[in-house]
Amino acid sequence: MGNQDNPKPLPFFFVGKDITTERKTSYATQKNNLLSQAIGKPDTTSIWYSKEHIVKLLEEIEYAGGDGLRVYFGMYEPSHEFAGQTCLLMNTTREKIVGENIIHPDVVLENEPDYTGRSTLPRDIIVFPGDDSTLSVKRDFNYGSPCPPRCDG
Repeated sequence: MGNQDNPKPLPFFFVGKDITTERKTSYATQKNNLLSQAIGKPDTTSIWYSKEHIVKLLEEIEYAGGDGLRVYFGMYEPSHEFAGQTCLLMNTTREKIVGENIIHPDVVLENEPDYTGRSTLPRDIIVFPGDDSTLSVKRDFNYGSPCPPRCDG
């Protein structure tokens, strides 16, 4: 964990256990119940990403000259293993000045000048805990480990 002799200040985004619990409970009892009923099975309540995944994401933001990340809520397509469940889609953003305003539009990789060259290169494979490491299953960059069905504990 952290070094007790030289403590680091809490991160600016820290909201604490009580607020976190309150927000999770509100979501579970209000929105998740409705979503679960609509799709006829338990919907996603959380998505786990490995440290490696986050590092790769930060590397991609840096490579693109990005300034941040936009997270979209989406839904897995009917042919997907988690069909109908909520998913997260992450887009690098890049600062743009429009008049006197700074905006943060999404970086669309297909519109980047190096897309053709990059798209022909083999992608890294991230193996999630519990996956068969001998299979060369390609994971979409936005693919996390959704709960349910893959819940810790």
